[in-house]
Amino acid sequence: MRRAGLLLLLAMAACAQVTQPPPPPPPADLVAGAADPTRAAIMAVAAAFADRGENLAGRPAAAAQAAAQLEFIVEDLPRNPRWSAMPDSIQLDLLLARSELRDALGVAETAAPDAVIEALLRAARALRAGDRPAAAAALPAPLFRPGGARSVARLGELGPLPQVANATALAAQTVEQLDLGGNLSSTQLPERTGGIGNITTPGNPTGY
Repeated sequence: MRRAGLLLLLAMAACAQVTQPPPPPPPADLVAGAADPTRAAIMAVAAAFADRGENLAGRPAAAAQAAAQLEFIVEDLPRNPRWSAMPDSIQLDLLLARSELRDALGVAETAAPDAVIEALLRAARALRAGDRPAAAAALPAPLFRPGGARSVARLGELGPLPQVANATALAAQTVEQLDLGGNLSSTQLPERTGGIGNITTPGNPTGY
């Protein structure tokens, strides 16, 4: 039932793409300095969850950043004409991955993605600054359950997330395949820095 509902959402997003203006730019620190935020976010999230998220244990700031990036990817791919070659099956896998991650974080399935992204990025900034009270304030109930300090704690103990790991790895591989096949509507991008921490994002995505 959930898969059918997600398929419907994906189809609706694809139809809306025809009439909507270009998607707005993401928050500046989602993938800082990246020439292509969507590409950089895909590669950063795939790296973050390469071990099903075990590398994020005890790293709530990195987990919040990665979760925000996944939220952005799921929203951006269906509405961004540049990524129209991304297969629907990959986008569906990413929708299911977001559901798995939202379950782990205690985010409602119906929560507005933009609100979730902004909250997670605020929490990530606060945690990097060592301000856990500000991070707790960035994750209020009912957007996050249970909210506050307990939601910050959940960021540091997400547990294994196999769907997220598989979906983001497949998305990253697909980006590489699309580049090799020349199916993305851009030339190679200059090398930038973005993602979680310091992740190099050259024009050839195999360098992420």
